Amino acid sequence: MLRRLSLSIWGLFLGLLLMLLALGYLAMRAAADRLVPRITSQMVGLRAAGSESLFLQAEQSVDRLHRELLARLTRADARTALERFDTLFVLDQDGLWRLRPDLVDPEHAPTLYLHQPAQGLGESARIRAVVAFDLLREQGPALVPPFYSVYMDFVEDGLLVYSRGRNLAAAATASYTNRDYPTMQGSQPQRNPLRQRFWTPVYLDHQANTWMVSVIQPLDWQGQWVGTVGHDVAIQTLLEHNAAADEVDGLNAVISRQGDLIAHPQLHRWTASGNRPLRITTLGDPLLTQAFATITAAGTAQGARRSPDGRLWVAWATIHGPGWYQIYVLPQALLDRLLAWGLAALFAIGVLGLLPGMWLLRRRIERLIARPLRQLTRAADELSQGLDPNPVVLDGNDELSRLATAFNDMVEELAQQRALQQAHAQALQTEVDDRREFMQRLEEERTRLHTLLGAMRQGILFVDAQQQVVYCNPAFLGIWGFASADRVIGRNAVEGLAEIVPLLSDPAALQARLAHAIEHPLEPAHFEIPLKDGRIITHDAYPLQDAQGRHMGRLWVQEDVTREREVAAQLVALAECDTLTGLHNRHRFEQDLDAFFHTAERTPSQLALLVFDLDEFKYVNDTYGHRAGDAVLNRVAVEVRTLIRSEDTLYRLGGDEFVVLMAHASQHEAAQLAERIVRRITQIPQEIEGQTLRLTCSLGIAHFPTHAGNIQDLLAHADTAMYQAKHTGKNRWSIYRPDHDASRAMAIHLSWNDRIAEALERGRLRLHFQGIYRARDGHLEHLEALLRMEDAAHPGTLILPSEFIGHAEKSGKILDIDRWVIRQCIGLLAAHPHLPALAVNISGRSFDDPDLPAFIADELRQRHVAPRRLLVELTETAAVSDMGDAARFIAALRRTGCLVCLDDFGAGFASFAYLKHLNADILKIDGMFIRNLPQDIDNQAFVRAIIEVARGMGKQTVAEFVEDGRTLLMLREMGVDMVQGYHLDRPKAEHPALHPPPFRARE
Repeated sequence: MLRRLSLSIWGLFLGLLLMLLALGYLAMRAAADRLVPRITSQMVGLRAAGSESLFLQAEQSVDRLHRELLARLTRADARTALERFDTLFVLDQDGLWRLRPDLVDPEHAPTLYLHQPAQGLGESARIRAVVAFDLLREQGPALVPPFYSVYMDFVEDGLLVYSRGRNLAAAATASYTNRDYPTMQGSQPQRNPLRQRFWTPVYLDHQANTWMVSVIQPLDWQGQWVGTVGHDVAIQTLLEHNAAADEVDGLNAVISRQGDLIAHPQLHRWTASGNRPLRITTLGDPLLTQAFATITAAGTAQGARRSPDGRLWVAWATIHGPGWYQIYVLPQALLDRLLAWGLAALFAIGVLGLLPGMWLLRRRIERLIARPLRQLTRAADELSQGLDPNPVVLDGNDELSRLATAFNDMVEELAQQRALQQAHAQALQTEVDDRREFMQRLEEERTRLHTLLGAMRQGILFVDAQQQVVYCNPAFLGIWGFASADRVIGRNAVEGLAEIVPLLSDPAALQARLAHAIEHPLEPAHFEIPLKDGRIITHDAYPLQDAQGRHMGRLWVQEDVTREREVAAQLVALAECDTLTGLHNRHRFEQDLDAFFHTAERTPSQLALLVFDLDEFKYVNDTYGHRAGDAVLNRVAVEVRTLIRSEDTLYRLGGDEFVVLMAHASQHEAAQLAERIVRRITQIPQEIEGQTLRLTCSLGIAHFPTHAGNIQDLLAHADTAMYQAKHTGKNRWSIYRPDHDASRAMAIHLSWNDRIAEALERGRLRLHFQGIYRARDGHLEHLEALLRMEDAAHPGTLILPSEFIGHAEKSGKILDIDRWVIRQCIGLLAAHPHLPALAVNISGRSFDDPDLPAFIADELRQRHVAPRRLLVELTETAAVSDMGDAARFIAALRRTGCLVCLDDFGAGFASFAYLKHLNADILKIDGMFIRNLPQDIDNQAFVRAIIEVARGMGKQTVAEFVEDGRTLLMLREMGVDMVQGYHLDRPKAEHPALHPPPFRARE
């Protein structure tokens, strides 16, 4: 059977092979008829374009040379040219003018032969000879390649020519003439009246013994024909080009429109002695004859078609310029040979593919048919003999495989039934094991859930759909004072309410809410439960549903928020109350002033604003310390509060600046109160370190709507009035006067601008340093650089930054000051490698300087200082005023590697909210919370909150203004990281850390 199948398939394959060969031949023949014209036409077009580029280049070169020669002839000085002619040329004995022998240089200069007329050589010819000689010597070496030569004919029967390395004039004799050359004949005015550029027919140059074609431009000068300018192109170039491009036995040639043979690979066979082109009709070459006839019959500039006798493919393209044809002739016999070879190749490929295919087919039949049949036959014999046959193993899904499968199924049916029973028993055992494991995991999850609920600080209670309590955690029992869970679990939630009624402030409201929850079990609930003891319990209830969406009870979550509410109330008080004096602070002042103006928009009213500060208060702080200054401020607040009306409000805005807001007050009433305040402050005796001080104040009054119509102008005018009072001698009050405002303020501002600029230019800025220490052990952590300015009028006297920084910020000089401080500090770090770090303060105006972080990085890199040794301090109030710029500025600083400290932290109520946006490394707590820390419980709560928040966010804290040991101990107990203040260190120019003691080795 296998042999019969093989013979049948052999016959089928041979039939298919013959059919494919016939179809392949027809397809190749059709493809050749379509592709040969396209390919040969494109090939000839490319060759024509290549030849044409040479002629176009020659035409452009001749045009430019003609223009340049005429321009030089026009500019030439006749006398100079005639003298130069005698130095260049000499008349030989044969009557020809030639280049002097010592000047002959065929590589770089042209040569000349020029007949001497009977009347002598005229001036025009000599001028042309000199100008053309200079022109061809300059440009000939660059013009000749790829042409044969560049020249100028003379009507006086002469030629000035340059061809690299060829002295073409050397072979000229007295009988030699160029008058009968096509170049001269085509330039004659009667033959070329339009004086157009033209191409000559192909001619044989006897002197060069080369077939040529020339591009000629007639040369007219001074109104008459004087010669030509031209290039010679050697036909040998085209001959070599076509001889080298003889593809697949085809013929490449160049012919003219008149039927002259211009270029041919075998042109030497028809070389004649004359100078006339070869006529195709006289050569007797059948290929050329058929090709010319095909082109003539087509009458197109470019194309490809079969010759009239059908034996040739002819492709042609026009070479613009001389108007020749580039042709390519491909014999049809050559294509037939190629097709025959292709057919033979297809036959060989088919035969070579058939032999292994037959071998593979035989093996395939053996594996798929013969071998399975033998196995089935053997198994059937064993089964018929009563034996237990082995299973027949066959791969695939054909009929024999399915037959083997059915046979195997029949043999193994009993064994499968026994295996099925055994598998069923095993499945039952596995199910029992899975359920046991599931119950164990369920118990573990229950234990973890009870542990989690028991550890929560919120009270958790579950009630089922019948309002029965099924679970409560210890926190729930603690909130309501239940001794054990037995008193709650298993009871009705509404009935259990009776036990907590004595604790409730409003039992009826709670009962009504629970009744509403029972009526609407699928609605969540949220409310607060106030107790009689002052506690507040939040209650949240959530409905519970099973996997099928059925209601199965509710979850109660209760939490005692009493402490959180108290802390929030304290924070609100701190945000609106000055911690030192107990007065309202700037935040509350701005709120009250804004509320008044909103009311005034609807109801016309009047308002007086009294702004005052203490004269020379800075002297008290600098001389006796901030503790003494705080005592003075407290005394002033107490005394002034007794003078104002009940409807008036006294605020402390910061430092020694106070404001009185008098609603519904006239200017007269404001003036009376101002007089009492100024007089009372002068009467306050202050005992400080055994000395009695008498303070004075300067007070300014601005009235709404008399002096201003909005908040900003009212504040500015009140402040201006206060400074008007200061400038008139202090210890007095003044009502705002517009005529005394601008000139004096501008004078003060300009004066400070000049002083700051002079200090920068003359080096009057100074740095003092104060140590910042670790709270736990007193070790020096780093130094803070503090700016001072030397008073030019009083050398040796230092001006504190509070007096000039404000003016520097307004004028923009603060940016130069910041860079000066940074440069000095980085220089100190470079000069003192033992210093741990230096902290520098940056103004809020520097947020507008995007180049400052790059400046810091460049300085650190140039001085080779580790970036973490420089700590940049930014005030919190400046950062919060422009959160976007501050966040971008801090991010840029952190990319330099420097540490960032947020100074005066806590001065704004929004400090905690903005911490996540201002990604600082260190928080410096505002000194107003530290000065009186042991005596102020509110300050203690706020400082402890700052430290806890900072520790939770991974930030360090610094407490400034530490002025006694008790404050230091309390801060250490609170967990502050670093401390700074007069108790530890005072600012000084020569800090001991800058000059560490020398190292001594142990003896």
